[in-house]
Amino acid sequence: MNTPDHIRNRLLQSKLDDLIRHAKDNEKKQAQYETFGFEIIDANTPAELRYLLLSQLKVRFQLQNVVLCLIDQHKDAARLFFDQDEKSRPNYENRLRILDIIHDSKVIDTLHQASLTGADVLEKYHWMITDLKNRALLKSAAYLPLVRRKRIIGALLLLSHDAKRYPQGIGTFFLQKLSAMIAVAIENCLNQQRLREISYQDVLTRVYNRRYFDLRLKDEIARSLRWKDDLVCMFLDVDYFKRINDTYGHQIGDDVLVHIASLIKMQVRACDIVARYGGEEFVVVLPATSLQSAHEIAERLRQSVYSNLHDFQGEQFRVSISIGMANLQSTSTSPLQEKPNCESIGTLLLARADAALYQAKEGGRNQIAVFANDDMKQQPPH
Repeated sequence: MNTPDHIRNRLLQSKLDDLIRHAKDNEKKQAQYETFGFEIIDANTPAELRYLLLSQLKVRFQLQNVVLCLIDQHKDAARLFFDQDEKSRPNYENRLRILDIIHDSKVIDTLHQASLTGADVLEKYHWMITDLKNRALLKSAAYLPLVRRKRIIGALLLLSHDAKRYPQGIGTFFLQKLSAMIAVAIENCLNQQRLREISYQDVLTRVYNRRYFDLRLKDEIARSLRWKDDLVCMFLDVDYFKRINDTYGHQIGDDVLVHIASLIKMQVRACDIVARYGGEEFVVVLPATSLQSAHEIAERLRQSVYSNLHDFQGEQFRVSISIGMANLQSTSTSPLQEKPNCESIGTLLLARADAALYQAKEGGRNQIAVFANDDMKQQPPH
């Protein structure tokens, strides 16, 4: 027979069991979030961090999708976050958005510095969800701001098809802790990439140095062969540079090199490689570019350099450059070769571009020459 005390005790026991079960669930969630957070902090490369945030986070926490937004404060986030892996960008098309600090200022202003949950998040941050095909499946979401030193650097959106997964007003302690760890990981990753770039830069012109260029060239050749893309290498040399130094001084000569380096960077894409190869000579590699397109870029650059007037104590003078070009398709080995030697292909490509540069100088300077045949290689070095 159930007495009132009996019934009361059973109700209390049931509530206690629920509290214990809830506490164990929270403990398990906390362990999962902390383990994942430490993995993110330990990520050594942009590729590893992207994989954890945009792939593993979705799988491990059984989400419909994950969307990451980064505010590009220094106009380098996209380049640094993808490092040299530009080909992987399409894989993250609906999951990663880089926000321009000026052009995207309106949506940046909507980013709160506090975590939010519920179906309302889907409406408030609908602009983050570009995967229209699966948007109807989404029923709840968690918004995680990425904040460093009281400044928002981005946001993460966790999307679920379960309306009960992120109900409005639930406790967000675990999510806040995870978002803090993600913000630290992203900032560290970008700063490490910036430091790495500094070590690869030419001190004067701020383009890449020869050491970095040699490392990248082999990678770009391997990638181009794998994707059956062409690649163009250009050597650019400042005409009569010794005369400029002798006439106007080495400081003016340095200013000329800095100016030309900036003009080169203005004409090429972020994925192209610009390096100072030595002295007054620059080298540019244009992946996934035809010889005709590269020639158009080179001509714009030649005209841009020559049209600028330089000033020395009231005296104005012009500077010109000579350009030699060679492309990968005329240089690479047979496509039937399973493991092409990218280093030897790179050496041959550079030799051909260098031979073309010599021809441009021999032809009168301030012009472009394209490698035509192997006989050009036999010309003496410029």
